[in-house]
Amino acid sequence: MSVTNSSDFATLLHRYRHRSGLTQEALAERAGLSRAAVSLLERGNIRAPQRATVDMLSAALALAPEEAAEFMMKARRARRPEHAEYEDAPRAFADAAYDDRLPMPLTPLIGREQEQVALLKLLGRKTTRLFTLTGPAGVGKTRLALELAATVQREWHWKVVFVELIPVREPERVLPAISQALGIRKRDDTPLYETLVRALYDRPIVLVLDNFEQVLPAARPLLELLIACGQVKALVTSRAPLNVRGEQIFPVAPLALPDPTELESLQAVSHVPTVALFLARAAASQHYFTLATVEEGRLVASICARLDGLPLAIELAAARIRQFGLQQLHERLAQPALLGMLSDGPQDLADHQRTMRSTIAWSYALLGEEERRLFRSLGVFISGASVEAIASVTDMANDTLAAALAATVDANLLQCADVAGEQRYAQLVTLQAYARERLGIDGELEEARRRHAAYYLSLVELLLDEEVGQVENITARVEIEYENVRASLGWAWETGAIMRGLRMAGALWRFWDARARFLEGLDWLERFIGRAGLPTSHEELSVLAQAWTGVLVMAHRLDRFDRAREAGETALRLRQEIGNRTEIASAMMNLANTLTELREYERAQALYQECLALRREANNRRGMVFPLMNLGGLYQEMGWSREALACYEESVALSREAGEGDFARGLTWNSIGETYLLLDEPLRAVEVTEPNYLLFKREQSAFFAATCAFTLGRAQWRLGDMEDAHTSLIEAARLFSAVGSALMLVRVRYFRASLALDQGDIAAAQRELNQALADLAGEAHESEYVWWLVERAGSLACRRGAPEQAARLYGAAIAHRDMSPRPIEPAEKEIRARDLGWLLSMLGEPVLTACHAQGWTLTPHDAIALVRQELEHFR
Repeated sequence: MSVTNSSDFATLLHRYRHRSGLTQEALAERAGLSRAAVSLLERGNIRAPQRATVDMLSAALALAPEEAAEFMMKARRARRPEHAEYEDAPRAFADAAYDDRLPMPLTPLIGREQEQVALLKLLGRKTTRLFTLTGPAGVGKTRLALELAATVQREWHWKVVFVELIPVREPERVLPAISQALGIRKRDDTPLYETLVRALYDRPIVLVLDNFEQVLPAARPLLELLIACGQVKALVTSRAPLNVRGEQIFPVAPLALPDPTELESLQAVSHVPTVALFLARAAASQHYFTLATVEEGRLVASICARLDGLPLAIELAAARIRQFGLQQLHERLAQPALLGMLSDGPQDLADHQRTMRSTIAWSYALLGEEERRLFRSLGVFISGASVEAIASVTDMANDTLAAALAATVDANLLQCADVAGEQRYAQLVTLQAYARERLGIDGELEEARRRHAAYYLSLVELLLDEEVGQVENITARVEIEYENVRASLGWAWETGAIMRGLRMAGALWRFWDARARFLEGLDWLERFIGRAGLPTSHEELSVLAQAWTGVLVMAHRLDRFDRAREAGETALRLRQEIGNRTEIASAMMNLANTLTELREYERAQALYQECLALRREANNRRGMVFPLMNLGGLYQEMGWSREALACYEESVALSREAGEGDFARGLTWNSIGETYLLLDEPLRAVEVTEPNYLLFKREQSAFFAATCAFTLGRAQWRLGDMEDAHTSLIEAARLFSAVGSALMLVRVRYFRASLALDQGDIAAAQRELNQALADLAGEAHESEYVWWLVERAGSLACRRGAPEQAARLYGAAIAHRDMSPRPIEPAEKEIRARDLGWLLSMLGEPVLTACHAQGWTLTPHDAIALVRQELEHFR
């Protein structure tokens, strides 16, 4: 194509390029332009090239100063070619009545104020030319892009053209769609790309390209168009990034879920963005719908949280308020098959957005085969999964899996996060529901669930393997995966894989113990044991023995000592039938722990000593750590503090020798702290207990943390640190209450009442004793702790100035408590001595002795009635 003489700039550019020995492509790369732009400039098709373009070409051509000056002057004088074949395209665009109206919805945008501020700031920068809003299906990318476009059109007076790509399925149709939206009429054989460049070269305009994910290969020609036309910007919505240079990516996240502290009033609840969106759409569907109570607001917040804050899902759920009340809607959305509830969207939405299922299906269909298989497999996981777990279910090779994960994350169908130094992948709840549906449709669900359960069984069985390292590391892994572990237990129960479920539950008791999930653990264990039937092999005997051991531990922690003894006897019998002496020794120790609580001291001591003998016989010094610690506990119960301390110290020494971590020794150190308390060395008790309390708190081991807090509180009280003592005992009560350890909670309340009396706070002491009686509930008439409360009620009677009542209460308490070998702490002894001294001075020895005698005859029922009577005086 010839160039007219009037196009001096084009002639000069052509001459300088040939002198430099550069092709058009080489010059374009050196100048940072597109080859098409250089071609159009040389042919004179672009009039009045921009100064920045001329400067880049001058630098790329290494022009001398005088040549660069002439080059710039020619550019300023340049005019559009006179040849008729070039006239129509620019004039067509200039004269076209292109539609600059944006398809704005009738409903306001809710909850995106911060995103709008940030995005407008970025969009206003000159360097931002290609801006992509990414995010999962239903997150509101299009709605946000339209709001941004309307703002820059209205407030910045920018020209904006909306290009709808939903009907465009082939990448090569993107440029025609842009041309059509711009109203450009192509009338000759000039390539469409060149027509667009000539039309847009010096025109400031924003192209809003919606739903680009299905035409991602068109990113290259779009980028070339932007490079050639320096004043054009593109605002793109896509479920995946375009992945080209210069692209500014802004991930659009779901709406933030409410903080529980934001839900204290109806007004506060209504201003939470997710709740506000639900209310607006619900009111549009049912005009009289409003929130009447804070509880209803919290229900709506829970619905929004269940839907991961996805705006489209929330809108579709809110529209269902016509058919269901809030409570029923909440219950239905808690079911795995929730996608059926998220349908029948507004008619003005695109077809693929009128139901949540079709919205997700749109994205799913754009994946490759391996990515679709990966996406489906994620449907069996709960709360995410590690790469190792995903590989186990999908059976994909490492390279294939890595590529599929990256592609699925890019498509916003999977989220990746670092958890405890490990990459984990998770789906939003709506995506997971669709993935699970697809597994069912494709006949893959049962096999995926079987593989899922097999993987998590192998994980939890590491808890039983002493060779894998410190148990706390495995416990931490199980904690992260616990929702998947629960799902695996559920699969075993549902499908009748009872022995596999029993293996998993039997391995998990260590985790349940460490994380104080006693009630849940006992429930799973007893359910599977109840359906296990008689063992038919050594393997099944071993699995049953492990499960019964778990029942013993869980029941023991819950103060159900009779059930714990029954479980311990069964586990020991099974271990003896198997004949493994190491396991027999463990079963003896476990049973002895419960017998100690039941005050069967003689048999408990015999079992501990037999266990230690078996361990010594096998030269298993590490195996002696816990029996020695527990034997020390027995001695402490019997009032033999020095013997107890010797056992504890030997246990700690062996633990260090075996290389065990601090967690394994934590309870032993707490027991040493308890012994120092009895020896009236509270400072040493604090020194050895405090580090273990912090350790158990850090490891989220609630029961053990509570045990240490209880020891700390009493030691701090003895030291006179009343504020610290009060704080520690409150924490101990909170944690024991949380894990369901009622008897330990009664002990804590007893000492809190004693501390309150020591500070002269009668009302607080009365409250604690009342609550302790309530915590004892039906066990009050059988528990030794009732006599502890009787004694402290005697202290209340002393403070009230009722010596005879106090003497009767003390007589009952002393008679029963002194029959028990369990020692009384120095702080208790001081209160008792002070009270008895006052009673002696008020009543004299004969009357005091007579009142004591009356107390000795009280039954537990009568004693409790007397305590209640005393507490009534302080109401």
